[in-house]
Amino acid sequence: MRGSITSHKGQPDTWRLRVYLGVDPVTGKERYRSRVVHAPKRQAEKILNQMVQEANAAVSTTSSMTVEQLLGHLINYLRTNGRSHTTIAGYEWRIRDHLVPAIGDIPITKLTAKHLDDLYTTLLERYSPSTVRQTHAIIHRALNQAERWGWIDRNVATLATSPRVGRREVKSPSENQLRAIIDTMTKSNPQFGVAVVLAALTGARRGELLGLRWADIEHEYISIRGSLTYTKAEGVKYGPTKTHQARRVMLDDLGIAVIQSQKTHLADMCAALGLTPMENPWLFFGEVDGSKPLHPDSISSAFRRTTKKLG
Repeated sequence: MRGSITSHKGQPDTWRLRVYLGVDPVTGKERYRSRVVHAPKRQAEKILNQMVQEANAAVSTTSSMTVEQLLGHLINYLRTNGRSHTTIAGYEWRIRDHLVPAIGDIPITKLTAKHLDDLYTTLLERYSPSTVRQTHAIIHRALNQAERWGWIDRNVATLATSPRVGRREVKSPSENQLRAIIDTMTKSNPQFGVAVVLAALTGARRGELLGLRWADIEHEYISIRGSLTYTKAEGVKYGPTKTHQARRVMLDDLGIAVIQSQKTHLADMCAALGLTPMENPWLFFGEVDGSKPLHPDSISSAFRRTTKKLG
């Protein structure tokens, strides 16, 4: 790569640096990276040399880098920047099943919007528009990151046509339906019934409720500090909430009563088996002494079975 330095608008110690990046494989037009610096010419020349070196390194890096390799870099980047393992697991599934088989072998410098449009058309034969749109979001993010890293000069996913997703009305269950769900799930497992009651009263997410410990409950308040998640790769994990923010939720008399019933349930089970509850046990427990939380998928599976049974 070659670079040039020229005076910018005739201003003293102000220079326009320009580096040639080659020909755009899509448009056929020559590409450049420019920058204006305010410094003595010798220092500006050093900056230009650095820009040329970075451009050469980017060409070397991306000349053979495939979409699959880029997506691997994206996953590592997300892990090091604290994204939840459930989010990463969702990315990995779509990368493995949707993106890699179709476009994984294409060099990122040769990927076009047509490649992506063809992929979305194929995926729409098997998946909903919302699922395909999520896949689009992943490749868009990966290419956007590659652009920030200087590996490509533009994100071709911005030129692709993402599937439209119509708004779907969310219908809440009626009071009678909710009572039937709670009654049925309580018969299956009293803990399931309590969890559904608290979900209805507080609006908390599944993982937030299952992540509660006794220390998070104070009189008529619960403090939601984290969330419980599960993936096959990492198992059950406790981490931050989806919004990465803690909050306090006030309970009414029913909420206080069902939480107390859950505590009593643990104490009675321990007493019957001659065990002592662990210090600060999980509110929803998977071990009789409260040392392990209830598995997140257990309540989701029970909920699906119940609603299907009730029609």
